[in-house]
Amino acid sequence: MIIDKDNFYEVIDKCFTLLPEKIEEITEENFQSVFGSKTAEKNKNIVYIWKSKAKIPRLNGSSNILYIGQTKQSFKNRYFQYAKKEASTKANSLKYQTIIENYGSITISVCDFSIFGDTLLKSEGQLLWWYFQNHCEYPPFNYTQTKIRNDTVKYNKS
Repeated sequence: MIIDKDNFYEVIDKCFTLLPEKIEEITEENFQSVFGSKTAEKNKNIVYIWKSKAKIPRLNGSSNILYIGQTKQSFKNRYFQYAKKEASTKANSLKYQTIIENYGSITISVCDFSIFGDTLLKSEGQLLWWYFQNHCEYPPFNYTQTKIRNDTVKYNKS
């Protein structure tokens, strides 16, 4: 299968595993329920995507992707310790509340990184590049840019 900007969203829907809980309110407990699930605990060496329920207008088109990231740890090990910070800092509270009020609940999906590149950073960068090719900007929660600029990746599912 060749993966490129044109089938980017199809591949995300097909290859990523949705964590079972949603962020629907800005409380430490709600973030802990998402970050602490069994699915969040068992997957390591992953790329992950935060999404809103509804699409957000972008420079070109619209998307429900809020953030693209990567971790060698499990998602739980990466984020659970920050549940209180995610829910309680002024900037985070404003950001998450605005998303929830205007675009619905937030979900997180995870995927083995090796589908998109040979390292975690390259895989994250590849996903960011395809997003950029579709929308001429990066997801609203991503603050870093990528130097990865491959237009296609061949994925051999074994």
